[in-house]
Amino acid sequence: MKNNSILSFHPLYYLLLLMITSSIYSIINQSSGHAVDVTTIIDGEIPFIKEFAVPYLLWYPYIYGLLIYYCFVDRKHYFVGLGSLISGKLLCFIVYCLWQTTVPRPEVVGNDIFAQLMRFIYSHDQPVNCLPSIHVLTTFIMMIVAHKRKEEHKWEYASVIAFGTLIIFSTLFTKQHAVLDVLAGILLACGVYAAVQYTFHALPGFQANHYAARQIKK
Repeated sequence: MKNNSILSFHPLYYLLLLMITSSIYSIINQSSGHAVDVTTIIDGEIPFIKEFAVPYLLWYPYIYGLLIYYCFVDRKHYFVGLGSLISGKLLCFIVYCLWQTTVPRPEVVGNDIFAQLMRFIYSHDQPVNCLPSIHVLTTFIMMIVAHKRKEEHKWEYASVIAFGTLIIFSTLFTKQHAVLDVLAGILLACGVYAAVQYTFHALPGFQANHYAARQIKK
């Protein structure tokens, strides 16, 4: 008998849930006029480096590329990671609606490719809704996933951690975020991942239908 349940969908389709969740940001990506500046003395010592616009923008293929990869090689971590990303983003949106923060932006000088990329970033993202940083939250979640697979996939772990660290630093050097935003993003990532992992482990039926399916044999 054919299973027409929503759980019979190919797991890759669940990426649509992340895309739908992400689209909410466009609605709240506007200043309320009462945003709180969360920069500290440390942020004043961090230089603006426009070249970091590249890793900042590569965050998009980093997140979705890893999710697609894990969907086919490790179904268990795919679902925990995806659930953590969606939950974490929703929590960020709630914080943004209740307490809006901002980070002052520097003037972008020059007409080189990096300056143009920085202007592109600034023009598509208002200087508000900074804490916690979604860039950091989502990147760190994928770094946790890689850490969970570290023992048998050392090259994967090294690559994911190295590029993820570069993305996190890019949020500071592009002046899109402050140090407090980064710390909040990391803490939220750890908390959300732990909660989602615990929840999924309490659903043995879900694990049987999805986690074990299409796992690559070790």
